[in-house]
Amino acid sequence: MFKSQALAAIIVAGSMGGAAGAQDTTTVSDLARRSSGSFAFMQSRPQGAFRRNVGLGYGGSGAYLYRLDAAGVFSIRAEVGVVAYGDESRQAPLSSTIGGRVQVKVQTNNYIIPMNIGPQVMWPTGAVRPYVNAGFGGQAFLTESHVETESGSSIASTTNHSAFAPSWVAGAGVYLPVVSGRAKVSLDLGMQYLRGGRADYLTTGSIVDLPDSQIHITPSRSDTHMIVVKIGARIGW
Repeated sequence: MFKSQALAAIIVAGSMGGAAGAQDTTTVSDLARRSSGSFAFMQSRPQGAFRRNVGLGYGGSGAYLYRLDAAGVFSIRAEVGVVAYGDESRQAPLSSTIGGRVQVKVQTNNYIIPMNIGPQVMWPTGAVRPYVNAGFGGQAFLTESHVETESGSSIASTTNHSAFAPSWVAGAGVYLPVVSGRAKVSLDLGMQYLRGGRADYLTTGSIVDLPDSQIHITPSRSDTHMIVVKIGARIGW
């Protein structure tokens, strides 16, 4: 439930620059001409103590870039992503008052939501255009449980845990132009190192169901450093 909403928001954010780029150059504003958007599939690779508690994660990200100069060497980049790094499910009675005749699926998902803003520097010409970026921001951690019917529809949900850790980011990658014209499309291959602060977060097995319909939550705590690998597209002028 949360994952689909977040990914939809990312796709919209990543498409903002592309929507501007699809307009005729004689009618768009200077803001639109300087704007571009990118969206990417991403894999998170926890590092250090974080890796002992959390495995690989998969998700998506969207970024908005504002070009500071005509050539596009310097830009400001704002980015947000969502990564699912673990889940668990179990069958349970719909209600304790009706016994086990009606069963539903209880699904629990863990998410990391990295976000940052900062400068980007790019080599603006050629078939391969390398770039580097950096930024400051944070990582939100969220664990959500929801009830699914046999058809897969969600009928109820709750947030079991949430936390936030500040972070700074350093990244590098390349743009490979594939379409030129009014709207330019480039393949975007990149990697970032996120150095995250200490935070409490949940993993598989952190939530234990008790006999009295209560739950016991045992969060893990560590620094939240990770490497993120991305493949996607940039769309803009």
